[in-house]
Amino acid sequence: MEDLEITCPVCGEVSVVLAEDLEGLEAGDVLECEACGAFLEVVSLDPLELEVTEGGLEGFFVDCPRCGYTFEVSEEEEGQAVSCPECGFSFVPDWSEVEEEDEEW
Repeated sequence: MEDLEITCPVCGEVSVVLAEDLEGLEAGDVLECEACGAFLEVVSLDPLELEVTEGGLEGFFVDCPRCGYTFEVSEEEEGQAVSCPECGFSFVPDWSEVEEEDEEW
């Protein structure tokens, strides 16, 4: 078994799960994102699926509609266009979706 790269659904940072850790991993186990501290529960192993159980960084996060990069936006930007730090695409986030995601945590 090889090391596996996973992308945190909260902050978008990539972490590596070592092969020896993957061997002992079971559904229901919880991983912590090294970048933002979010707790990610293992939903399934094949393929590896993770679900956010506790939020890490607090704030509003959106996914860029062009490249899919997840990044934080501030409340002051509500209703205004934001630019993706990854690809530079400008768009107005759908704040109803942002608030729904925030309520899940």
